[in-house]
This record gives sequence, structure tokens and C-alpha cells, in this order.
Amino acid sequence: MPQIRPLLIAIGLLLSGTGLAREINVPVPMDYRLIRNVLLNQLFTGPGQTARLWQDGKQCSFLDLSNPQIAGVNGQVKIDNNVHAQFGAKMAGKCMTLVKWSGILETLQKPTLDKTGNVLSFPVTSTNAFDGNGQKLDINQLQDLLQQVVAPRLADLKIDLNESRGDIVKTLLPYVPAEDSEQLHDSVNSLRFNSVKADSNAIVLNLGFVANVKPTDNAPVAALNADELQQWQTVWQNWQASLDKGIDQIPLTGDLADNRDTLHTVLQKAGRAFEQGLSSDHEDGNDPVRVFISESWDELAPLLREVSKQLPGAEGLRYLTLIAATDLMYELESIGSPFGLEISANGLRKIARSYISHRTGQNG
Repeated sequence: MPQIRPLLIAIGLLLSGTGLAREINVPVPMDYRLIRNVLLNQLFTGPGQTARLWQDGKQCSFLDLSNPQIAGVNGQVKIDNNVHAQFGAKMAGKCMTLVKWSGILETLQKPTLDKTGNVLSFPVTSTNAFDGNGQKLDINQLQDLLQQVVAPRLADLKIDLNESRGDIVKTLLPYVPAEDSEQLHDSVNSLRFNSVKADSNAIVLNLGFVANVKPTDNAPVAALNADELQQWQTVWQNWQASLDKGIDQIPLTGDLADNRDTLHTVLQKAGRAFEQGLSSDHEDGNDPVRVFISESWDELAPLLREVSKQLPGAEGLRYLTLIAATDLMYELESIGSPFGLEISANGLRKIARSYISHRTGQNG
């Protein structure tokens, strides 16, 4: 479930303000464009993102769906699909078309959680089909196919936490100290969808997980040695190249397109601040990592707020951008504390050493 994993990590695990509670609950909005991507990956796998949902053995009759459009209507998910259907017969080795129909299939589907909170599904509550003139479908054979074959296939759309737990752990594990890896596994295994509702703009899930907060360890962490720093520089250069490429490819329009340089500049500042935090000691109150976040957030937040309106599944950025830099660090540290993470040079040194150790162990 590649589209959902970043959302759960970046939004679900970073936006909680209840880090001291054992059970943490976070509202996670899923834009309908994101749901559409999941549907495309699960069902519309044919040429040009089509789905052939039925055909006869002679391949003279078939039913295809294409171009699904998703919106929220009265607490349900409405999916409109283009339908192209044909019924034919084989005569003298050739197919003779008897009936051909094109139009729109509209389904209303109710977001539903299973009893375990692991699976979000979308059972169909109603189906309607219209031709290009808005006239209701009146072909009984095709209507039966839509009800008995197509609707169940659309209802198979699922978002299953069980399928993504391994990927979430794999993504986060390199950044977590070895002694906290068990806590990470336990928290990811406890992930559950507690509630779901569909509004006009998104599906809003309540994501819950369990985290045991341990006492904060304020002991100074030694700066990286020359070998560690060299390894970090290689890691960061690769990350920066990838992020720079991603920034250039973000589909920004209008004035936002002129702000790519801002994102590149902030990324360069981050590299300098992080390396300073990793390699040299600093006076109290002058932590380069915290200073970077504090000084950059006022510049970055308005841009991210606007970017979130254009990127599928990025609504969670709006929550972050409404938080002041000092409160943002508190929010991030609250959620990271069960895993031994903190937003500071000390915390970055732990993360860097953990990642380098993990990377070296994998490559060794």
C-alpha cells in the first residue's frame, strides 16, 4: 500500500499532541485523489488505467471501466466511472456486435471499518447508470452485469493496515536506536483505525496507537567522529539530491512555481545546520538544529500551507503549518519520545548513528 504508508508516517505519527498519554489518537485526512490512486492501483491496471471487469469466452462481449472520479456526498463516497460495454456473437469466426453502450456508472459507497479497526472498506449502497444524455440505462442484461459483477469489484477497494505494518517499520527502523526498536514494533502493531467519516473534501480517519513514554535522557551525546561524519555527509548528499529532484517535480502552478528556490534554500540551510549539530558542541540555548527549525519555520510554513492545497494527500501539512515553531518541536518530541527521539543536536546524533549503523550492517 505505497500511497498510504507516507501518509500514516508523516501525518499520523507526527501530529499527535498527546505524547504523555498511553493511547494516542490522531485525525488523519485522506484526500479523495489519494483514494483514487489506491483504486487505480488495485483495480484499474489495464492499458490507459482501464479495468476490464467482464468478458465472454469468445471475447465478443466485454465491459470496461475507466477514468474513475471520486467525491464525498452526504457522508458517502461517490465514484463515477466511464463505462464501455459491448455484447456480440461469433459468426463465421468473426464477432458481430449486437449491442454497444457507453455512459457513466455512479456508485455510492459507505466508508466502513471492520471490527478490528485494521481494514477500511467501501461497500456499495447504490448504483445508477446513465448514458451521455443523462438517460438511465434500460438494458437489462447490462444492468444485471453492473449489479452482480461490477459493483462487487468496486466494493473490493480496501485500505488494510495489516498490509502496511511491515513497510512502516522498515521505513522508520533505521532512525530508531536499537534499544527502542521493540517499542517501535509494538506501537506499529497497535495501529488501529478508530473511526471514519466522509466529508466533501476528504475521508477523515481517526488513527490510534499505543506508546509507552520513557523518562527523558538529557545526557549529552558525543559529536560524530571523522569517520561517522564522512558517512553522514554521503547519506545527506544522496538525500539532498533526491529531495532537490522531488522539489523540481512538484506540480506547482502560479506564484507557487516561483517558490521552488525557497524550498531548495531551506534544504541547504538544513544540511548546514544538521552538520553543525552533529560535528561540534554548542552553548545552551544555541542548539543549531532547534535554531534552524525556529528560524526557517516562519518562512516555510506559509509555502507548505499553499502547497498542501495542490498535492494529493498533503492535507496534513495544513495542521503542521498552523503550529508555531516552538510548539511544533514540542509536538514532534511528544510523539518521538517513546522511541528515544528528540528535536535537537543530541537527538540528531542518535538518529544519525542509528541510521549509519543500520546502513553499515545492511551493506556489510
